[in-house]
Amino acid sequence: RWKTAKEGSPTSNPFRVLTEAEHQIIRHRDHNLDAARSSVSADKVMVTSGADFPLGETGANLNMAYSSHNPVDFFPPSHTGHRDTVGNAWEWTEDHFNPLKNFEVHHVYDDFSTPCFDGKHSMIVGGSFMSTGDEASVFARFHFRPHFLQHSGFRLVASNEDAPAMHLFPG
Repeated sequence: RWKTAKEGSPTSNPFRVLTEAEHQIIRHRDHNLDAARSSVSADKVMVTSGADFPLGETGANLNMAYSSHNPVDFFPPSHTGHRDTVGNAWEWTEDHFNPLKNFEVHHVYDDFSTPCFDGKHSMIVGGSFMSTGDEASVFARFHFRPHFLQHSGFRLVASNEDAPAMHLFPG
């Protein structure tokens, strides 16, 4: 709310952090969830080495490509005109960490996700420059409490609509 108080909002609602769903929309269409569900090659971590991650129109600072942060405008924007939508730093979302449809606990990981479906853990998405393997995947969605700041940032948005965020508990 500090930015809204300082500068005002271009919409009827105050600025807020983007949601997981909005993050997927602004990612480049060649490497978002819809693309990766259609073709494994759209999930770059499955087919690209760290040295090749920064190459091309959809380059990103993931998979230890540079081993440090890059300027936000270092890579071309996504098809929606947004920059730095993956890699560089994890992005906090408005959403509480929540189970996806048809979620089932796996006996090996019975204490990984479910204890964090508590309304106290928020989601981070997009990966950081240090993210490798599944953490660099388009499918990566992790949960942390708000005091986690290492290799993370946030993106502010303003909309006339309410945030399409998943909140497990009010507040």
